[in-house]
Parts: sequence; structure tokens; C-alpha cells
Amino acid sequence: MKRRKFLKYATVSLATPFLFQEQWISAMTNRSVIDVLSSYNPDRKLVLIQLDGGNDGLNMLIPISEYDNLANARRNILVDKAQILKLTEETGLNPAMPELINLYKEGKVQFIQGVGYPSPNLSHFRSKDIISSASDSKTIISTGWAGRMFNNQYSDYPNGFPNVKQPHPIALTIGSTSSSVCQGDLANYSAVLSNLTSNYTNSSPNGTYPETPFGNELKFVNTMMEQTESYLSVIKEAASKAKNLSTLYPVSGQNGLADKLKLVANLIAGGLQTQIYVVSLGGWDLHSSAVTSETDKLTGQHPNLLSKLSKAIAAFEDDLKLMNKADEVMGFVSTEFGRRIKSNDSLGTDHGTTWPAIVFGSKVNPGIIGNNPNIPAVVTKSDNLPLQNDFRSIYTGFYKQWFGLDDLETTQLLGKSFPEIQVIAKSTATSPSTSFEESIRLWPNPLEDQAQLAFNSNGETIRIRIFSMTGQLVENHLQQRFAEGNQQIELRLGHLAKGTYQLTLEQKSSRQTVRFVVK
Repeated sequence: MKRRKFLKYATVSLATPFLFQEQWISAMTNRSVIDVLSSYNPDRKLVLIQLDGGNDGLNMLIPISEYDNLANARRNILVDKAQILKLTEETGLNPAMPELINLYKEGKVQFIQGVGYPSPNLSHFRSKDIISSASDSKTIISTGWAGRMFNNQYSDYPNGFPNVKQPHPIALTIGSTSSSVCQGDLANYSAVLSNLTSNYTNSSPNGTYPETPFGNELKFVNTMMEQTESYLSVIKEAASKAKNLSTLYPVSGQNGLADKLKLVANLIAGGLQTQIYVVSLGGWDLHSSAVTSETDKLTGQHPNLLSKLSKAIAAFEDDLKLMNKADEVMGFVSTEFGRRIKSNDSLGTDHGTTWPAIVFGSKVNPGIIGNNPNIPAVVTKSDNLPLQNDFRSIYTGFYKQWFGLDDLETTQLLGKSFPEIQVIAKSTATSPSTSFEESIRLWPNPLEDQAQLAFNSNGETIRIRIFSMTGQLVENHLQQRFAEGNQQIELRLGHLAKGTYQLTLEQKSSRQTVRFVVK
């Protein structure tokens, strides 16, 4: 974890409440307001590929229908129309990506047009924070969108981990620093692995640290490294149990992203139960020399990166298929922001707003989400692409369709609800475990003060919580163990303000929800 990230996550001042998506949240000291109901599917893996620097989406997913106006805006870097690899008659891919075209034809790729957020920030650091935390542009939040999902399931982490129940890393970053996507309230759920020969050396072997900001930072970094070290044996064991089968991987060292995905495939096939893997590919901040020259637009830095991305994804998917693991894994390719419509005089593009995301896997809902952007006949250097799909709508799709969360849980994680993008084929999407008014009854309804609640107990501890209709936790009402069988209890709810609420009754094996009105 870099110093900037450490200070962000470890500073005491961050323990004060702040406004997140129009709801007051305590970043570190009161986790109950970000507490989620852990019903997600633990057998499904999500691989996050981060393109660091800001990908030029218009040079990757090319709007053929807007080609003439696009050529006017970026003639010095735009490939010839005849060279574009067609996805449809209106949209195509850069010719450096034939492998991705083949996967698209097999129904294993989804492209999402115009991804971004309102009032975009074009700073690399700040925009990365926004994408990883799922905040809006004006809010700073210290947890990642995946880390918040893990908070309730692993509330004691990292203390006592690994253990018999959870011997494997919860998340794993293949690289040098833990991913902020996996940052929880008090710890980062992502172990860090550079390679299978990684070794850890404690910077303070006697276990003492100076009482200074540097000492606190050193202790924190050592703690995170010790955590990774504790998982290293189980990681190596998983790697030893399987062998990569695809012959599509480039020669080791030629494609860093392919090398990372090859390791991920190896670990998944070896039985590692890590739920989220994070990998990255840098070099996308191409203000200049994106292509070799105005007469050679098929080579250069950007086509080279696009080729690496395409080859890495294709080899990874082929490997998973040969290992019979394809149905367990989904992939998501994102970047911090897009680039401007108009190119500059240095054969590059400057920081812009929206970008095309890629979702891939055997269970994907294939196709293109969104429309080609409208490119004006005359484009200025400040013109940007419009927002079509909020990136949190994609997270909503993964939360609900892949991990099995429901509307209430998803709203809690994101601070408010967003339109849901269907990223997973409907026939294979995971359904939330919540059932409304199933084996649970509350009366009178509407109520003024007292109410009766009838439910069937599994003999486990019951937790009753009250939520607003926007998904905000109002109160933890009751936590008590009941005998097995039909139960009826009295609840006092008259202290709540007038309005409509949702009551959730949770047991280890089930959860039911009922709406009620306080009049």
C-alpha cells in the first residue's frame, strides 16, 4: 500500500461522519451503517482488470456510424475504416484486437458504452479513488466497493485470519500494492502477490515501532505484508495442484497482463477460493505517440496495449475453458477515465470523460450496451463524450446478478440505487436469497406503536433490523436466539417517524423481509 493510500485509510480524522450519496456515513468507527447482509455467492470469482492511465475508448471501440466526423476530429490517429474489425455494421474494434472479436462472436463479451459518472474528475488519483470506492465526484470515502461487500462477512479481519473456516485469501491483487477496491472499514481484504517466489522480510523483526507517524505507517505496512505471508503457503499449494492448459499465452515476459492472468487461472484451477482477483496493465496515459505515425496507425503504443489486452483475455478464457472453470469466473475491464474526442498534434489524446467497459466470461450477457456517441461535424479540443451509463450501474449488476445481493443490500453498499445493467445472462444470474413476506407476518399494518411479528425459527440466532425505503439502516432492533418452530413476538415500533419501512429478519440460513407503515 502506498503512503498516500496509507494516510487516506489510517488517519484518525477519517473516523468522523461524512456525507456519502446524501446519507451520513461513519468511515471507520461505525461500520453498522455500511453493514451488508452477506448473502452473496462465495463460489463465484470476479477478475478485475484495471487499465491505468485512461484508455482512449474511441480508438478501441470505434463508432463506424460516426466515422466521417470522427476522422475530422482525429484523422492523425484513427485507423482506416476498412481496417476496423466489425462487431456490428455500426460499431467495431481496433484491428489490434482480433482475439476479442472471436470471443464476442462466441457470445463471451459485453461492451458498455459511455461509462462514467456526473461531474467527472480528470485527475488520475482522484478519478481512481472514485471508481474504486464507488463514490460520487464530490465525496471522499475510504472503503472500496468490493471491500464493503466483505465487511459484514469477515468483520474480524485481519485478526485471526487465515483460519480453518477461511484458509484462503478473500481477495488477491497480483502486483506490488493492495487494491483500494478491496479496502474495508479497518483493513484491506486483498492479499498482495507479485509472484509465487515472493518472500517477506519484516522491517522491524523485534516487533517494536517508534511512536511516530512513520512508525505507525511502518507497522501498518508490515502487518499487511505479514498477512500476505500467512496466505503464501496455501497460495503455493493451490498453484501446485493445477497446470495451465492454454497454448494461447504469449511467451513469459512479453505481456505482463497475460502473465498475471495466467497465474490467476492457475490458482483458480488449483482450488483457491479467493473471490476477487485484481490485476492491472499500465501505460494508457498517451498524450503523445499513441500511434507510430500519421501514415502508420496500426502500430505504436496504443495498438500494442490493445493487442496485449486482447491476447491476455483470450488466453485466460481459453485456459478456464480447458480447466472446466469458465462458468465460475467473470472478468471486468475498467479505466479511470476516457480521452477527448479530438486528438492533439502529438499523435495522442488528452484526459476525457467517459469510456467503454468490457465484461467477459462464459456467463456474460453478450452484446453492446448503449449507443454510439454522436460526434459533431466540428469538434473542439475541449469536447467530451456524453455519459450514458454510470459505472455504479455495472457494480449493481455484479452485486445482484453475480454475487446474489438484493436491492436493499446493493443500495446500502452504493449509498443509493442505480439503474441495473444486465451484465450476466439472465438464465445464469444468481437470485437474491431474500423473499418478501415468506414465512413472516407483521400486524397491524399500518401500525401506531405495538405490532406482532410471526415467523418460523430454525433454532438459530435471529437478527431483526429496520431499513428506510431508500435502503438506509434505521436501527438494529433485536438480536436473540429462539427455539426451533413457529414464534410470535411483540415489537414496539412507535418511536419511528411516520413513513414506510422494511423489516428484515435474518437467520444463518435465510432472510425474510416485510414492509410496514408507521402512521
